[in-house]
Amino acid sequence: MQRSKASERHAAEPLISGLHVLRTQSLPIEPIPVLSAINDLLVWRNIKSQIRQLNIDENWDVGIGRPSKLALWAIKSLKPRAKFMDVMDDFPAFYNGISRYSMEQVQKYLVAGCDYLFCSEESLVPKLAVLDRKKSIRVIPNGYDMERLPFFSEIKQKREIIGFVGTIASWFDWGLVIEIAEALPNICVQLIGPRAGYVPANLPRNIELLPACTVAEAIAYCQNFKVGLIPFVHNQLTESVDPIKYYELRALGVPIWTTNFGSMTKRTSEPGVTLIQPGSDWKKLWLEKSNSSFGETEIFAFRKKHDWSLRFKNMAVWLNLKEEN
Repeated sequence: MQRSKASERHAAEPLISGLHVLRTQSLPIEPIPVLSAINDLLVWRNIKSQIRQLNIDENWDVGIGRPSKLALWAIKSLKPRAKFMDVMDDFPAFYNGISRYSMEQVQKYLVAGCDYLFCSEESLVPKLAVLDRKKSIRVIPNGYDMERLPFFSEIKQKREIIGFVGTIASWFDWGLVIEIAEALPNICVQLIGPRAGYVPANLPRNIELLPACTVAEAIAYCQNFKVGLIPFVHNQLTESVDPIKYYELRALGVPIWTTNFGSMTKRTSEPGVTLIQPGSDWKKLWLEKSNSSFGETEIFAFRKKHDWSLRFKNMAVWLNLKEEN
């Protein structure tokens, strides 16, 4: 997948205090075998040199997020106290053919080279376990940096908008979104984010396409939604997804319409979450959900439960760096 302009804009935002980011680039040829060696030998020489200069030893821990040949180099070359991998997607499912096979091999070697494994969705556990049956895998659901969000008293008045914020690609159910727009012609259906691949021609006039935005802008958009939309098809890729946009919308008190995929299959009985599918009674759903709301107590409790700080507060214990109290 291409690196989106949204990612570039997000990277320019203020960073966490004490966090140092080493910027790296790569040619869009990974994970194609042989060709990906160009990145390894030429493009990544500088970043490898910077990493070596950090003098990583037994006082360091090394974590891997996205599988890559660069990550594989780090796991093989560095000698930290602990190596861990946090898997947030079924990464090979993003690719096809020989590229998928290559990504499967990279992920396999990363799993074997790490001491600890984490993932964000239950369905990822068997996919990782088959690569190394000796390692335990801890599921840590996604969350959100709740400090970014406005206080309850500052949340904007909702407008007549059904909205989605995120990347619009092969997993996006255009047919369902068009059906919603045609059934509710007087309601704005706002789709915000980078678009990769197919976009239907002659969209209904009430579908508004907006470009990629920063996280702060995304929060501002979401506050306007009467209903938040998560319209993903169910396939190999999305069955392992725990969408961060769910946490963002709920933490802003926005009711959610979602298709049946990934972690959302287990959330359709939660307050404010409605399962949608082709043929739904859209006018009835709109009257029900657009008039529903969450109180300050509910929003505060949700934010407290799903903040990133809570998700990872026991990381030192999980990495056997600290005894559990």
